[in-house]
Amino acid sequence: MIYPLMVNVVELKDAFGVGAEEFDPASNNVTVYLENLISFNFENIGVKLKSPFFNIDKTISLGPYQRQSFEITLNKDDFKSLMAGFYTINAEITAGPQKANVEGTMQFSEKNIVTSTQDEYGVIVDTKRITKTNEGNVVSTSSTVLKKNVISRLFTTFSPEPDVVERQGLTIFYTWEKQLKPGESLNITVKTNWLLPLLAALLIIAIVILVKQFSRTNLALKKKVTFVRAKGGEFALKVSVIATARRYVEKVNVIDRLPMLVKLHEKFGGEMPKRVDEKARRIEWYFEKLQPGESRILSYIIYSKVGVLGKFALPTTTAIYERDGEVHEAESNHAFFIAEQIRKPIED
Repeated sequence: MIYPLMVNVVELKDAFGVGAEEFDPASNNVTVYLENLISFNFENIGVKLKSPFFNIDKTISLGPYQRQSFEITLNKDDFKSLMAGFYTINAEITAGPQKANVEGTMQFSEKNIVTSTQDEYGVIVDTKRITKTNEGNVVSTSSTVLKKNVISRLFTTFSPEPDVVERQGLTIFYTWEKQLKPGESLNITVKTNWLLPLLAALLIIAIVILVKQFSRTNLALKKKVTFVRAKGGEFALKVSVIATARRYVEKVNVIDRLPMLVKLHEKFGGEMPKRVDEKARRIEWYFEKLQPGESRILSYIIYSKVGVLGKFALPTTTAIYERDGEVHEAESNHAFFIAEQIRKPIED
């Protein structure tokens, strides 16, 4: 009796199945399998597995109806911009001289992952950088809320500008809303510049100090110098001192000193001096008393046959006086004259 021999011819691509287990953006690896679908022993077959998530080569052997799994380590940068869904996995199989391509599917499961990082630095210019990144695989809504008080908001700039600004009492709330695609980031920079208010505060403090200093001054001396024309071609300057009482003072003795290399002209303006000591190079004026707001103008002319080039500085003027039985002293500002060498006559 003769039995017929049954031969089942199967194409190589129909002899295998390929697939993968479900995974998501938080997964560090994925399990992929290759399955022998027929009753045949495959020895040393080459397998190239390709997908949007990985690309590997392997050499394996599969017995009849055997399934072999591979755990593949994932590089998240390769799929950080991919959406959730089903993706194709391709297996290029080489068995001897024969090659075939087998396709399967792999499920990339939905996962909503939005990470937030914040970096803050600076003192005078306080800078805050906030980064929101969609590390998931679905479109996600990013909401960022910052608050400032009514003072700091005046010196704060934003990049980009907030979508919503709300005020609640003395607090201002700034909100940024954005739909982030997978792999997309939102960068927010907030800068508060305290330099301007700091300078303003220092200016106010300086003004307060000057006002207090001014208010404590009983007698103010202001000294100035101006150039005058001289008939003989000498270098000549008119020195003026204005003494102003801010409070009642008495026994006021104003003393001025002449610089070296100059002579004193015999003509005086305003109040006449009480004493002139050319040897000691000293001029003195005396007033029995000065009422609040009362001023006295003291002026004189100095000259020199030696020309002056550059800066010519004069000594400060000093006043010694009494108030409420106590002796006080006041000093004028520094006066100077800058000129080239000039020779012009004194005005009458």
